[in-house]
Amino acid sequence: MADWNNLSPDELYLQFYTLGHRERLSFFETYIRSNPFIAPKEKNEMAIDHLLALFEIGKYEKFLYEVDAMIEFVVEENIYQHNGEDAFRLLLFKKAAAHYNLEELEASKSILFQLKKMDGSNNLYGQFIRRIDQHKGIWQSPFWQSMVVIGFAFSFIIYLLDIFLIEPFVFRWHEMVSLLCVSSMTVSFLLLAGLGVSYMRSKW
Repeated sequence: MADWNNLSPDELYLQFYTLGHRERLSFFETYIRSNPFIAPKEKNEMAIDHLLALFEIGKYEKFLYEVDAMIEFVVEENIYQHNGEDAFRLLLFKKAAAHYNLEELEASKSILFQLKKMDGSNNLYGQFIRRIDQHKGIWQSPFWQSMVVIGFAFSFIIYLLDIFLIEPFVFRWHEMVSLLCVSSMTVSFLLLAGLGVSYMRSKW
């Protein structure tokens, strides 16, 4: 390919958008990034699409490495729109999706909550958050994990009370307390088994 000095900015711009995502990456680095003849508006537009191309071909780590600087640039330069979309929200959403694809679910969810605060009318953000919760599975729920721990702790305490207090001194309550202990232990084991099944399903 000819040196970019011998190609007009318009030719470079048009050629950039005839390429697929993967080809855009090398083309941008070779002909666009350091080209002093391309107007800032067109260069910025191609820079965003270069970044989005990284996302589209699955280079999520590299995308995340570069996206924060681009988000800051979009804010500082007051770039409101990109191809008819809000540039700031577009990049934030892609950042959330990149974290999701890298199994960094909490980071993704945090960004989506920010987006939801900015635009509560966009149902996509809420749907994505629910998708993350489903992907995480019940086994990662702090509430149910706590319930398992509390259940076993409660069973152990009741068992000790039965041995050292109820059976020696209030034997008539022994049967009821034993039943309570067994019931609590059974429920705890069932919860633990449910969390285990949820965990296995999330890995399939």
